[in-house]
Amino acid sequence: MEPGEVPEGQQLAGGSQWFQWYHVEEGDTLSDIAEWWFGNPSERWWRRIWLANRRTIGEDPDRIRPSQWLKLPYRGFSYHVERGDTLSQLAEWVYGNANRWRQIHDANPWIQDPDHIERSWWIWIP
Repeated sequence: MEPGEVPEGQQLAGGSQWFQWYHVEEGDTLSDIAEWWFGNPSERWWRRIWLANRRTIGEDPDRIRPSQWLKLPYRGFSYHVERGDTLSQLAEWVYGNANRWRQIHDANPWIQDPDHIERSWWIWIP
């Protein structure tokens, strides 16, 4: 199992099967939270947290605020598509490789055209 993963069908209190809640404290950064949660502070890992909370944090991942509640994803996460998003950009942010866009597409087989995702859709990022 990778850091942050829980066995299938299990969950921690205060979350769900795909995330655990985290209360932001003064001085927290997404990198610090990613190191604590995933054991790795690199961009690939803190971007998972940012993407899972983009509607809460906004477009600037450096602008988390004390008292915010963030969802820390275990494996994959539900993502709200924003204007300008593409599967390849999401794959670059999450996996560090834009060519892995097909992994996201395969998890969302209802998307008819992988070159066209629409703002306001909810998709699963594995």
